[in-house]
Amino acid sequence: MLLELEEYKGTRVILVRHGQSSYNALGLYQGSSDESILTEIGRADARKTGNFLKGLAFDAMYVSYLKRAQETAWEILGVMAPQIDRKTILISEKLRETDMPAWQGLAFKFVKENFPEEYRLWKQHPDKFRMNLTPQGTGLESEEYIYPALNLYERVQEFWQQTLPLHAGKTLLLVTHGGTNRALISTALGITPDRYHCIQQSNCGISVVNFPDGSLKSGQLEAMNLSSHVGEYLPQPQEGGKGLRLLLIPANATVEEIHNLSEYLKEINIEFSLSGALGFSEVMVQQILQYHPETLQLQVLREEFPDIWQAAVDRKTIENLGKLTTGLVIANEEIIKRIICHSIGMDLNQIERLQIKQGRINCIQYPGSHHPAILQAMNISVSGHWPVFSTNKKVGWVEKGNSTVSMSNI
Repeated sequence: MLLELEEYKGTRVILVRHGQSSYNALGLYQGSSDESILTEIGRADARKTGNFLKGLAFDAMYVSYLKRAQETAWEILGVMAPQIDRKTILISEKLRETDMPAWQGLAFKFVKENFPEEYRLWKQHPDKFRMNLTPQGTGLESEEYIYPALNLYERVQEFWQQTLPLHAGKTLLLVTHGGTNRALISTALGITPDRYHCIQQSNCGISVVNFPDGSLKSGQLEAMNLSSHVGEYLPQPQEGGKGLRLLLIPANATVEEIHNLSEYLKEINIEFSLSGALGFSEVMVQQILQYHPETLQLQVLREEFPDIWQAAVDRKTIENLGKLTTGLVIANEEIIKRIICHSIGMDLNQIERLQIKQGRINCIQYPGSHHPAILQAMNISVSGHWPVFSTNKKVGWVEKGNSTVSMSNI
């Protein structure tokens, strides 16, 4: 499989999260610590990512200076473009992971159980969360604090502002971290730090952000957290794997796309479906769910479906779900965009910055009142072929005028 992208004349940025690290495998907070390295699974998935991206032409590659990101980048390039000299890759300090000095190296479960108030604030109001610069429980706490989410968004904003003007109309490949990618996507779409936890990033997940006029304010999200190339056909549920998961699909799919969707979702346990009153939507649902005879199929007759749906979520109707319940939603692109906008706190006036594509799956999880909604993935392709748009671009360097520009300190 290869990454499917259409020809694009603006600035395009491909974001990749690093592969599974040793701290990921152990369930530990990493932060900007550089103790964590790739596991063998992480290396193997990075090579699969390189194969998935093979043929993609790019003008420059930026990588976080932390080892786990650099190791991922080298594995990707070893498969994707082995001819590239590593010295041409641009190492960026601004792309490091969220700074979490007091928690790095601690287990998620330990932090949740021993610092419940701090943990709750971090999950529900990351924009208000502050952290001591020294590890908690050591007796060494200082009076110095940082604001992890706010500081990350500020740093990432600076990266965009410094980098985008150098690459107008070009394609960039970035290999960074989960938190960093969330902030990169959010700042490109005007999403504020209070929604830090509303965008999921899987290990080796791929996202695509476009900038039509090369400026940060023009950012558009083309795809988010694609991970089928590493065997994750739908992103892993978060926050204990409970709550409600919606699979949102535009109602304008072709016959071939409907067939592919049906096969792709064949093994997924879908409890219910929601669709509009149009006859085509009903037929589309029935065809996609041909392998799901037990699924409850419901029709929504009113145009204000997104508002009705959100009211149901706001009434906490999912609080008592002791497992993950999956629902299929077939709706027009505008409705899907509105649901996604609400889940990630995006202004509806900016709704056109989401590029929803026909025949693709968009996935949102609602864990419950303890955690805001999570956009798990956007525009998952279910086709069996992945044609790539590529050009005869040079790779791994940046030119300005007649001289090469070093950007290792960005």
